[in-house]
Amino acid sequence: MKCVSKTLPTLLAAIALNACAQTPAPNTGPEVTLAGHKLALVNHEGRCALRGSDASLLQLDMPWPCQFSPERDEGKPRVEQFNGVQIIIVSHVQPAPSLPGHCDSQYQAVRLMGNRLEPSILARGASCSSGPMDQKNFVGLFEW
Repeated sequence: MKCVSKTLPTLLAAIALNACAQTPAPNTGPEVTLAGHKLALVNHEGRCALRGSDASLLQLDMPWPCQFSPERDEGKPRVEQFNGVQIIIVSHVQPAPSLPGHCDSQYQAVRLMGNRLEPSILARGASCSSGPMDQKNFVGLFEW
């Protein structure tokens, strides 16, 4: 029993230090504005979601954390215009556990149709980049 009483505080201290070292990602991310509606990336039960300024929530098909595809020059979230519709891309990139130096990436385009947000299908890839994307990535995941 003496061994357990001496080991337990050390074990608890190690667990506490490990928990402190693993800083979780914040539960909210950057914002973007589509047709006057502000949208923020949020962590919704471990999934990436868009929360509107009206408290609406659109859960996406990827885990948290996620980010908006940026503009090529400015780094702010890119809003693409196509056929009078505004489109954004949200992506999640993480290292591939089985292939060092490679990544598992996924992204979804989201368009504003009238007053309704509509997500595209989920696209997957192996790129470690979270930089700007081509217009075809914004447009090609939807049926027009």
